[in-house]
Amino acid sequence: MTAIHPARDPGRITSPMLLGPAIALVVLVATLFVWPEELIGASLADFLLVTLFLGGGAAWLTGKAVARSWDPYLHLLVYCALLACAVRFCHFALFQATLFDPEPLAVEFVLLASIATLGFRAMRQRQMTVQYGWMYERHGSVAWRPRKLGSS
Repeated sequence: MTAIHPARDPGRITSPMLLGPAIALVVLVATLFVWPEELIGASLADFLLVTLFLGGGAAWLTGKAVARSWDPYLHLLVYCALLACAVRFCHFALFQATLFDPEPLAVEFVLLASIATLGFRAMRQRQMTVQYGWMYERHGSVAWRPRKLGSS
């Protein structure tokens, strides 16, 4: 079995697809402590209900669906942009928030894309370890690694 170069191993725990969402979420949470009302464009309760719980749940399922169909990651980002627009519309329709406000839309896109990416990776990890179980093994909940020779 040939060795996989660490920089080319998409399943590694230090993959940009895992580090990117983690860093984005940390920056987003830190920024929300500084400018909460300007960035979320609604009250905290409205943001938690619509964006985090409803939108985040839809983003997680979207990430899993894109991975399940073996579509490329770029499709996921397009779907997250559409989902962020739908969440922004829900804020507008239900809570009289501003519809075309770029800051809350960007915050919602980053949050939803991060959650969707983690859902994508969770499903892709399952696919790689189940379908290619002879070649890969689980390494955490969203990563996989090549099997060592002689392990089962």
